[in-house]
Amino acid sequence: MNNYEIGRLGEDAVAYYLEKNGYEVLDRNYRTARGEIDIIFSDGDYLVFGEVKTRNSLYFGRPCQAVDINKKIRIVNTAKNFMVKNNFYDMNIRFDVFEVYYKSRKILHIKNAYDT
Repeated sequence: MNNYEIGRLGEDAVAYYLEKNGYEVLDRNYRTARGEIDIIFSDGDYLVFGEVKTRNSLYFGRPCQAVDINKKIRIVNTAKNFMVKNNFYDMNIRFDVFEVYYKSRKILHIKNAYDT
């Protein structure tokens, strides 16, 4: 299985996890010219933009470490686009990261992983 397929399985697992735990998934793989957001969902009064990182091992570090400053900037800019396009002007927003461990089938949900 290649990295794209493993990543896609991780995103599917996170979508299932969110729905199972009562969150409403609003969009997946939202793309603009500036970037992509893996999953967008609501958590009560919050509009949440989620980045999913799936790994087979910790050889290259924790999955969340792959969300560097440049990736964060792209996600924030893409989130702004989503909010304008969908009229989410006065929403509380949050940026979460999901670490998916493919072999052990574990998901770590890091809420409010970074600020804008």
